Amino acid sequence: MKNILLRIFVAITALFVSNEVSAKQSNEFLNLTDTVVFDLSTATYSNSGGVYYIDIPVLIYSNDPGINALDFWFHFDLSKMTYVSTVSLEAGLDPFTNYNVNSQVLSNTTSGTSIAYSAPTYSELLILRFSLTNACTDILPSDFSAITALVNGNLSSYLFVPPHPIPPFTIQQPQPYCSGNDIVFNYPLTTVNGRNIQSYAWDFGNGQTSALQSDTAVYAAEGNYPVVLTLTTVDGCVYPIQNEVPIYPTPVAAFSSSWDEPTNVVSFTNESSITSGSINLLAWDFGSSTSNLQNPNYTFPIPGYYNVTLTATSDLGCTSSITQLVTAIDIVELENRSFRIFPIPASDMIQVESSVHAVVRITDVTGRIISENYILQGNQTTNINVSSLENGYYFLESVGNDVVMRERFLIEN
Repeated sequence: MKNILLRIFVAITALFVSNEVSAKQSNEFLNLTDTVVFDLSTATYSNSGGVYYIDIPVLIYSNDPGINALDFWFHFDLSKMTYVSTVSLEAGLDPFTNYNVNSQVLSNTTSGTSIAYSAPTYSELLILRFSLTNACTDILPSDFSAITALVNGNLSSYLFVPPHPIPPFTIQQPQPYCSGNDIVFNYPLTTVNGRNIQSYAWDFGNGQTSALQSDTAVYAAEGNYPVVLTLTTVDGCVYPIQNEVPIYPTPVAAFSSSWDEPTNVVSFTNESSITSGSINLLAWDFGSSTSNLQNPNYTFPIPGYYNVTLTATSDLGCTSSITQLVTAIDIVELENRSFRIFPIPASDMIQVESSVHAVVRITDVTGRIISENYILQGNQTTNINVSSLENGYYFLESVGNDVVMRERFLIEN
């Protein structure tokens, strides 16, 4: 008896878990030896000649491999479906299924004296076919009533397994979902309630929409956003799925720096901010060293320009980074000009008159090197193509003896 109960427990538990039936429901069937199961979770929908059908498998959960009679009868919702036929899936089992118009009962009766068949344990025996009122009719356990089931002529248990719940959409990265970041939404299936999905319509709640099965949304600000995915099947059935997605604030990483020429020390000041919550971690990367201090000092090996990165992390785990070119070198604006730039403003080309031989480079106003290694010949004019530069101010720089000399010019297109 113990082995029989164990087999029943394993089989019924596997069925219930796969169809998200509650633990309380599964406990109701632990001590049953025969259960007739109408499995709506594996039912299939089809269309033939403009008529829509549902095929519902009927299974037997039993520890008895020698079943010779299976009987059941029930009412069903006539406003949603009409009985069509029954097909046997087990050799030797002839279904005797009848719908009584007067009593409105669908019954299946087999005779142990005239029919003998052997059903392997936990077998799928029959397929019940019903036509549906329309293409989008969904059949539920609540559509059946007054149900009775017998196995081998004995009153037995029955179970209508509900359809799989429509799964929610997924987000392809773990929380936190942070403002300013790419949030990838996806729907994992191409069918819903046994019907093929024809189209996906996303409303991400931030003004963005999409018709793709998987797409990316970006939220500029924190908040709870109602995201709606509308699934439409090939039959025109519409299934909306909605969930609220929390977006958390992302810090804005920022810093300034100042270089002390006598000591060659650069002092960094954290200027990061966040709209709510707090920043609980700062990570500085100086290239060859790191720091987690609020306002660190750092000495670079030699005077020059250095890329420094600051990463700010909020108390909820959202991060942002900024990389800036830090100046650790003396800069002298040219007063007695050794070279002259014209025309100003320029568009595609600048001409540089130089009184000395020099190697120069172009930087932007933050000190970032745009291009370098232009050679100026003394007492000659050199043409430099600047057509790739955006509008704004730039510097032509000459570096020597740990000093940067530079001349400003303007690009306007």
